[in-house]
Amino acid sequence: MKVTLLIGPGEVGKRQEFSRIKKQFGPNLTTLFDLKQNSLEEINRVLSSRPLFDTGERLIVLENVPDKFDLRDLVLSETIQVVILAGSPKATSLLIESAKAERARVLTFEGEKETSAFLFLDLLLEQKKQAFEELEKLLEEYGWMYVLTMIYYGLRRNLLPLPSSEFARRKIVSQKAKYKLEDLQARYLLTLETEYGLKSGTISEKIGLSFLVERFTS
Repeated sequence: MKVTLLIGPGEVGKRQEFSRIKKQFGPNLTTLFDLKQNSLEEINRVLSSRPLFDTGERLIVLENVPDKFDLRDLVLSETIQVVILAGSPKATSLLIESAKAERARVLTFEGEKETSAFLFLDLLLEQKKQAFEELEKLLEEYGWMYVLTMIYYGLRRNLLPLPSSEFARRKIVSQKAKYKLEDLQARYLLTLETEYGLKSGTISEKIGLSFLVERFTS
């Protein structure tokens, strides 16, 4: 049994580490739970069950885990790896205390670097042309992969349940009002296509991302 706890304000860093771990498992060997929607009983029911065709180690992912969550309440086994995504719990929280008791690997991700991209995300999702100016700055400082990662994050935060922060809730509700679900899905697909084009070398990073921003803001 291996438990990894991803905490801190660096949401993109946490998502990147989660993606790195997830790549080690097949698509049918990963199960995601959201603690805002799923109960401990539902999670333990899956943890204690075995697939019809036992193919070895499985990955269980818990998102939006509160500070008061006790990892010792989970039914864990040697064939299950658990990744937990949480906010910024205090060192004295039950989550951190139980993580230490379970000898979990705790990784903290800071958010300073990501702060510079939030203005770009807001301009992009609010369909403002000033997003082009911020794109230039981000490309020069961090490169195209970072920009795409932040765009995925911006789309994801508008598709997931609203966060607890009142400021973030108001911002997301305002942004979501501009879109239908299919609009966000279409932009996600367009971002995937842009990533493929950049990785395959069929388009340059500046042209590809400029076209992507144009599609978002037009």
